[in-house]
Amino acid sequence: MENFGYKEGSTKPKRRLGTGTRSIKVKNQQVPIPMKPRFSLTPDVTVHWRNDPEVALAEDFEYMKIGPSPPAESAPNMFDNYEESNVEFGFEVSADTIRTSLMEQMRLASGRLKLLDNIEQGNIIANNVKEMLEGATRAEKNISFLFAAFLKRWDLLEGLLECGAELTFFDNNGFTALHLSSFSGCLNCSSFLVGRGLEVNMQPKALTPLHCAAFGDSMEVARFLISKGSHLNTNTKKPNCEESLLHCAVRANAINCVKLFITEGMDVNSLKPSGMNAIHLAADLSHVDCLRVLLESPDADPNIRIGIREKESTALHLAADEGNVDCVTLLLAKGANAKLKNHRGFTPLHLAARTSSLECVELLLRVGNADPNAEDFDQRTPLHTAIGKSDSSLDIIETLICWGSDINRKDVFGFTALHLAALDGLAHCVEILIYHDADVTTKSKKGTTALNVITRKTPASLAMIRRKFDDAMTLIHLQDPSDKEVVLELDFRSILQHCYPREISYLNTLVDEGQKEILQHPLCSAFLYIKWGKIRKYYIARLLFCFIFILFLTLYVLTALAHNCYNGSKDMEETIQEQELCQKQSILGNMLRNNPFVMEMQWIVLVAITFVEICRKLYGMTGYSSIRRYITQMENVTEWFIIVSVFVISYIYTKRTYTWQNHIGAFAVLLGWTHLMVMIGQLPVFGAYVAMYTKVQVEFAKLFIAYSCMLVGFTISFCVIFPSSSSFENPFMGFITVLVMMVGELDLELLINDPDGKDPPFMLELSAQITFVLFLLFVTVILMNLLVGIAVDDIQALKKTATLSKLVGQTKLISYIESALFSGWLPNWLRSLLHYTALVSPQAYRVILSLKPLNPEEKRLPRPIMMAAYEAAMQLKHPQVNPTVNPAATPITNKYRFQNGTVGPNGQPLERIIESDYGFETASICTLTTKIDESSEKLDVLSKDLAELKAVMTTNQALIDKISKLLAK
Repeated sequence: MENFGYKEGSTKPKRRLGTGTRSIKVKNQQVPIPMKPRFSLTPDVTVHWRNDPEVALAEDFEYMKIGPSPPAESAPNMFDNYEESNVEFGFEVSADTIRTSLMEQMRLASGRLKLLDNIEQGNIIANNVKEMLEGATRAEKNISFLFAAFLKRWDLLEGLLECGAELTFFDNNGFTALHLSSFSGCLNCSSFLVGRGLEVNMQPKALTPLHCAAFGDSMEVARFLISKGSHLNTNTKKPNCEESLLHCAVRANAINCVKLFITEGMDVNSLKPSGMNAIHLAADLSHVDCLRVLLESPDADPNIRIGIREKESTALHLAADEGNVDCVTLLLAKGANAKLKNHRGFTPLHLAARTSSLECVELLLRVGNADPNAEDFDQRTPLHTAIGKSDSSLDIIETLICWGSDINRKDVFGFTALHLAALDGLAHCVEILIYHDADVTTKSKKGTTALNVITRKTPASLAMIRRKFDDAMTLIHLQDPSDKEVVLELDFRSILQHCYPREISYLNTLVDEGQKEILQHPLCSAFLYIKWGKIRKYYIARLLFCFIFILFLTLYVLTALAHNCYNGSKDMEETIQEQELCQKQSILGNMLRNNPFVMEMQWIVLVAITFVEICRKLYGMTGYSSIRRYITQMENVTEWFIIVSVFVISYIYTKRTYTWQNHIGAFAVLLGWTHLMVMIGQLPVFGAYVAMYTKVQVEFAKLFIAYSCMLVGFTISFCVIFPSSSSFENPFMGFITVLVMMVGELDLELLINDPDGKDPPFMLELSAQITFVLFLLFVTVILMNLLVGIAVDDIQALKKTATLSKLVGQTKLISYIESALFSGWLPNWLRSLLHYTALVSPQAYRVILSLKPLNPEEKRLPRPIMMAAYEAAMQLKHPQVNPTVNPAATPITNKYRFQNGTVGPNGQPLERIIESDYGFETASICTLTTKIDESSEKLDVLSKDLAELKAVMTTNQALIDKISKLLAK
C-alpha cells in the first residue's frame, strides 16, 4: 500500500510530479498501472489504494480526513492490561511429549525409528540386543537406552550398556534414563540405574529424577529416590518459572506424590520465586483433590497471598476467577476469607461475577459472607463486574441485588452498572437493572445520564420504564362484602425513589433525553397533577410579586419619564399644563401637585421591591449547575436588564430626568410586561396557547429572513419611484411602510396623487403601477397567505399535541421552582417547612394514592386521568384475548427472566404474551398458580370422598359375601 499526500504526523505536503507506472499482483500476475500526474497541496488528505486490487485497477479513490475523529464512547475496561490468573507457563511432562520427543530426536539423528518400534513391540529382548543393534550409531544406542527406560524395559538396560550406550547420556530435554524410568514408575529400572552409579540428584537441565517421578505420580520410585538421598528442596531450573517438587506434583495432579512429599516434611505454604505456592497452583488449575490434600496439612494457610507485591491474590481469588465451584467450596470450608482483596482491590466475589459463575457467587455470598458492596480501587462493586453477555449474567445480577448490592453505586468515573450495560449494548442487563429500580437519571462525572446512553444504544430497553409504571397501578377488590367498590392504587415509588427532594427531576430528565411521551402515562399525569397542586402556591406568589414590581416600574416610567411630571412639578409649570396626567383637573395631577413627595415615595418603593428581586435572582443562581447555563437563559437576561434599568432611569443622581432615560424606560416596561406574559403562559391552563404562539413566531421569523431580500428590493424601488412621498422619504421609513403594506394596508394615493401637484412622466407612472402590482401579488397575496397557511397548519398540529405540550411545560415549570426552593443555602428550619409544604412525600417514603375511580364523589384526581389509569390497570389485570392466535404456531418467548414476571423482546410482559397466545383467562402467572392450588384442594377433597365410597363399597361387598354363604348352606 502506498501513501501519497500528507503522511501521519507530517507538517509539509508531499509533491509528486510526472508520470510513471506501478504494478500490483492480481491472480498471480503482475499488472502495470499507469500513474496520473498528481500535485497535492491539500492539508490532511490521505490517498489509499483499495484492498481489492481489481477494484484499484478501475478507480483511484481518495479518503479525506478533516481533523481527528471523535473518540469512541465506551466504558473504561476495568481489566485492562491485567490477567487475574497469575500462573506462568510451568514445565510440564507427559508420556506423549516424551515419546514424541524421543522419536523426533531419533529422526534428526538420521537414526532408525524401527529400533524404537522393535523395543516397544518386544521384538528386541535381552538375548538379541547385540544382534539387533549391530551397526547402530552411538546416538541410536543412547536414544534406544532412554526409550527402554521410558517403556520400563529394564531387561534391556544391561545389554544396551554392553552395546555401547552411555549411562549418563541425556537428551535435548535433559532427561537421563533415570529421569524417564522415574516418570514411568519403573522401580526395577531405577534400582538398576542407581546401582550402576547414576546420581539421583542429577539435573542436566530443568528437572531431577525426583521431579520426573512427581510428574508421573510414581510414589514408589519417589520414595526410593528419597531413600537414596534425593533432595526435596531442589527447584526446577527454568527461567522465571522455578518450581518445587510440591509444585510439580500439583501441576501433574499427582495426589500420591503430594501426600508423600507432605509426609516427608515439605512446607505447603512455601512460595516459589514467582510468589505462588502449591495451594495457589492447585486452586488455579482446578485440581480439587490435590487442593484437599494440601489443605488437610496441619500448617496449611488457605489465606496465604501470592508473594509478589503486584499480585497479592489468594487461592480463593484464583479459584473464583476460574469459576471452579468445588475448589471454592473446599477453600471456604477450610477457612478461606472471602473479603480479602488483591492488588487491584478485587475480592473473590468480583472475579466470580466477572467469570459469570453463578454457583461461585452464591457460595461466596452464602457461605463466605462476602460483601456484595465491596469496592475495588476504582470503586467498582461486584455488580459492575457482573455485567456481561452470558445468560448467567442475569442470574448473577439478581443474586447480588437480592443480597443487598447497591444497584446505583458509582465507580471512580461516575458510572453505575446501568451505564456499563448500556455502553456495551447489553439490552438484557439494562432491562433487568431497570426492573430492579436502577436509576436511569444518574449522571457520570462527565454529565452523561444512563438514560442518554440507553436511548442511543439500547432504545428497546426503554419499554421497561413503561412496564414499571404499569406495574405501579393496581386494582384491588375489597374483602368486605358490604363494600364492593373497586380501589385503584397508584404507587409513585418508581418516580420518587431516586430524586428526593427534587421530586420532579426524574420526569424532567426523561423530557430532556427526548422521552417526553412518557408523561402521558396515567401514573405520570397523576403525579404531575398532585405535584402542581403542592407547588403552585409558590409560583403564584412569585407571579404576584413580579406583577407588583412591573406595575410600580410602569407607574414610575409613566409619571416621571413619559409625562415628565417630576421635572414639571418643580421647574416647568407650562409643561404640566400640557400633560394630561399632570393637569390640575386630573386626579393624578392634583395628587402630584399637592403632594410632590409622592414621586420620591414611588421611587423608594420601587427600589425596595427591586432589592428583593435582586436577592431572589442571586439566590436563584444556586439552582443552576454553572454560571454559563445561568446567563444563557433568556429569562435571566431579561430580568437583570429590568433590574439594572430601574437604577439607570432614576432621578436621584441629578434630581431630574432626561430624554435618553425615556428610551431605556420604554424598553424596560415592554420587556417587563412581556416577561409577565411569559410567566402567565407557563401556567398549565395556558400552556397550549403559549406553545402555539411560540411556534408561529418561530415560523414567521424563518419566512421573514428567507424573503427579507425581496422586501428590501421593493423598499428601494418605492423610494426611487415615490421620492416625494413622506412614507418613502428615506429607506428605513420605507421599509417600515413596506411591512405595513404586507398586511394589506395599501395606500393607493401613491398612484393617484402627486405630492408636488405635477403630472409624473408616463414611463415613471407606468413603472410605479407595475411595481405596485408586483408587490400586491408576490408579497400581500402570496407571502402573507403562505405565512397564514403555515401558521394555521402548525396550530392544528399543536392542538393534537396540546396535552403533551402542557405536561412538558408543567414539568419544566415545577423543575424550575424546585431548583429555587430546595437549595442548600436555606436554613434548616425553612428547608423543613418547604419540604413539608411543597413535597408530595416529605419523608421520602413510599407514597401510594388510593382512589375509588367508579365513585362519582372521587375528586382527588381529574376524571380523565383517573379513568385512564383505571382502564390501564384493568387491561393489565384482564388483557383481551386474541382468538385468531394459533397456540401451536406461536411459541412462548422466554428470553428475559425476572423474579416477579417476564418481559418479551418488545417490552411486553411475558405473562401477557402467555395469556394472549394461549387464551388464558387469568391475568398473570400468579393468578394461574392460585387457581391451580384451588383445583388441587378440590381434587384432594374429591379423593377423600372416593376413598370413603370405596371403603363403604368394600364393607357392603363383605356383607353380600356372608349372605351368599349363608344362603348356600
